[in-house]
Amino acid sequence: MTPEEAYSIKVISDVKLSTRGLIHGETWIESKEYRNSVFLNGRRVTWGGKEILPNVINDTLYFVRTGEKHQLVAQQEFGEPKTLLELGKILKYDVHEKGILVLGEEVSDKSSPLETNRIKHKFDGRGLLRSRTSLFLLQEGKLRTVVKGDFDVMDFATNGSRVIVVTSQRDDEVGLSSLQEVDVETGERRDLISGDYVITSVAVNDKGGVAFLGHGKGKSPWAVKEVHILEEGRSFLCGKTCGSSVISDLFDGAKERLVYVGDSVISLGQEGGETNLYRIEDGKVTKITHGEHVIRLFDYDGRRLAYVKTTPERPSLLVSGDLTYDPNPQVTGVRPLKVDSRIEGWAILTDRSAPTILFVHGGPHMAYGYSYYIEFQFFVKNGFNVLYSNPRGSQGYGEEFAKACVGDWGGGDMEDILTFVKDAKEQLGLEGKLGVTGGSYGGFMTNWIITHSDVFSAAVSERGISNLVSMCGTSDIGFWFNAVESGIEDPWKIENMEKLMRMSPIYYVERAKTPTMLIHGEEDYRCPMEQAEQFFTALKMRGIETRLVRYQGDGHEHARKGKPENMVHRLSVKLEWFRRHLTS
Repeated sequence: MTPEEAYSIKVISDVKLSTRGLIHGETWIESKEYRNSVFLNGRRVTWGGKEILPNVINDTLYFVRTGEKHQLVAQQEFGEPKTLLELGKILKYDVHEKGILVLGEEVSDKSSPLETNRIKHKFDGRGLLRSRTSLFLLQEGKLRTVVKGDFDVMDFATNGSRVIVVTSQRDDEVGLSSLQEVDVETGERRDLISGDYVITSVAVNDKGGVAFLGHGKGKSPWAVKEVHILEEGRSFLCGKTCGSSVISDLFDGAKERLVYVGDSVISLGQEGGETNLYRIEDGKVTKITHGEHVIRLFDYDGRRLAYVKTTPERPSLLVSGDLTYDPNPQVTGVRPLKVDSRIEGWAILTDRSAPTILFVHGGPHMAYGYSYYIEFQFFVKNGFNVLYSNPRGSQGYGEEFAKACVGDWGGGDMEDILTFVKDAKEQLGLEGKLGVTGGSYGGFMTNWIITHSDVFSAAVSERGISNLVSMCGTSDIGFWFNAVESGIEDPWKIENMEKLMRMSPIYYVERAKTPTMLIHGEEDYRCPMEQAEQFFTALKMRGIETRLVRYQGDGHEHARKGKPENMVHRLSVKLEWFRRHLTS
C-alpha cells in the first residue's frame, strides 16, 4: 500500500435528519486538497467540492461553502444557490423565530502586528487570536451581532425562541465555561449555572429545557463528562464517560454534541475502546446501540435515529434504520486481536517474524479503540505488526484510572505500556525488532521511553514534548495544563520548575541510544516546534542518529487533518525510517 492509497478513502463528515429525508456530507482528498459535498437521500446535490454543515430549513437546503472566507448558502430544489452571508469562519447555524443564528468569526487582518496583554493570545488551529468566535443573527437580509467580546462563544442551542450559549467567559485563559441565556434583541445574558465548569456541547428541546455535556471540576483534564439536565438539577453518566475520547486519524471533523428531543437526551458514551449511543429519559440511562465500534456522528428527531460509525475493518459507515451505507466498499482493514494484559490493548498481526511498531496515543486522557486507523492499516499492509493500548491516564475506564498518571508522567503509565509489549510478545510469539511512535503526549512517551529503555530499535516522535518547563511559556495551554498534569499549582516556583524538569525527557537525554525521527508542524501552538528542536539538537550533540522533519502550514493536527501532501510525505518518511532500522 502506498501513502496515496492509504488516504484514498472517503469519510462521512455530517449527518442530519430533515423534512426532506436523510442528509449527509462526505469528505475526501483530491488533487492535494480536501473536498466536501452534500448528499440528500443518497444522491449528491452539491458539486463545488467545498460544502459542509448541511441542513434543511423550511424545505430549503442550506450549507456552508468554505474557502478563504465562509459563506452561508441557501439552495431550493430547482433554484440556483443563493449566498446569504459571509464571515471569516462559520462553525454552526440554526433557525430562530427572528432569523438565522450563526456561530462564527469575523474576517481579521492577519498581516498587522498583534499587541496583547493576555497569556491566551494564540490557539492551535486558529493561530494568533485576532478575532474571537461570536454569535450573530441574520434578520431580513442583515447580519447583526448578538454576543461578542474578548472571549469565545463555544456553542449555542435554540428551540426557535429560547437561546442558550456556552462561552469561555468563566475563565477564558484556561477554557472554563459559562452557560447563559441570551436575549437576541438586546444581547443581554443571564448566567444559568455557577461554578468551574468545562462544557463541550449544549442542547435545547422544544419546551425550552436545557441539557449540556461537561463537568464541574474546573481545571481537571482527566474528569469524566456527564450529561447535565438543567431543569432537573441532575447529571447522568453514559458508560464510563459521556461523549467520546477515542481518537482516530479519520479526517471527518467529528465534534461532540447532544440531541434533546421531547423528554429524551441522546449522547455518546464511552466504555474502554467502544463508543455507543445512550438515551437519557425519565431519570434513566439506556444504551441504545451495541458493538465493538466507535460512533463518530449522530442525529435523532424523536422518531428516526441516524449515526456514523467506524470499525477496525470499515473506515466510515452511515446507519439509518435498515440502511447501512459504505462509501468505501473496496476497503477492508485487518481486525485487531485483544492482548491479555493489565490494561486494554490490541495487536494487528501480519507475521510473527515481522517487525512490530508500538503506537502510543496522545492526551494523555484520550484512548485507542475500535476505530479504523489509516496509519495502522498502512503499516500492516507494508509488513509490520502493530501494537496499541490504553495505559493508566486513558479515558473510558473511570475517573480514577484517568487521573492515575497525574504527577507521574513516565512512571506507572510507562510500566503499563512496557508490560503490555512484553505480554504481547509472549502471547503472539513476536520475533522481530520493535519500534515505537506516538504524537503529543504519545510523543512525550516516545521521548521518555528512549531515555529510560533500550527495548526499541527505532523511534518516531511526533508533535511531542521534550521540556515541560519551556512548554509552560510557549504552548497555548502549557502554562496551566502542564502544571495541573504535573500535580503543581505555580510552574514558575523554583521547586516546581525542578519537578517539571525531572518529568521532562530532555533531562535524561544523555541516556538515549535509539535512532529517532522527530516530526512536527511549524504552526503547532499546542506542543510548539521548539520542543522538537531542543530534543533534536540534544540527540545530535550526543551522537544519536536523528532526523527532524518540519511541515510548513501544519499545526498540532498534522497527522489527522494536515495538508494532504504533508500527510502523504509523513507516512513515506516514517515507513522508510522504520524499514531501515527494523528490517535490517
